[in-house]
Amino acid sequence: MLTIRVTIMGEEVVARALSRFGEGIKDFRPAWEQIQINFAEIEEQQFATQGARGGTPWAPLSPNYAAWKEKYFPGLPILQLTRTMWGQFAVGTGMIADIMPMYMRLAPTLDYPLYHQRGTAHMPARRVVQLTEEDKRGWMKILHNYVYDKAREAHLR
Repeated sequence: MLTIRVTIMGEEVVARALSRFGEGIKDFRPAWEQIQINFAEIEEQQFATQGARGGTPWAPLSPNYAAWKEKYFPGLPILQLTRTMWGQFAVGTGMIADIMPMYMRLAPTLDYPLYHQRGTAHMPARRVVQLTEEDKRGWMKILHNYVYDKAREAHLR
């Protein structure tokens, strides 16, 4: 049985088995590319809703920082001061994308998203990446459909 695992910033968020038909497939790149596109869509919504899309809205800014930010960068949402992190996650610019036949790795080139994801002693966690069960099922559906299409192709040969 082939098991699909998704790890985000060191945390395993998906571990699900594919049907036995997936065992003979040696290249999942077309499915990974669909998941990569979907990931950017998820992240765009996550940033637009300041975390609410994933189920846990981001903690508000401290009063002092919120006042400073409003004075110098009025109207910018949480985690979008420079829009660099938003660009990496929601747009995919600068994101490391290793798409190999049997695995895919998406990672930001920045270090600090991990601190926002987990929080620190001086900053609450604001989960940049927070997949819902529906997201996970959607990714598995992409993979199952890919396996099904490959099995059909093999049967037609």
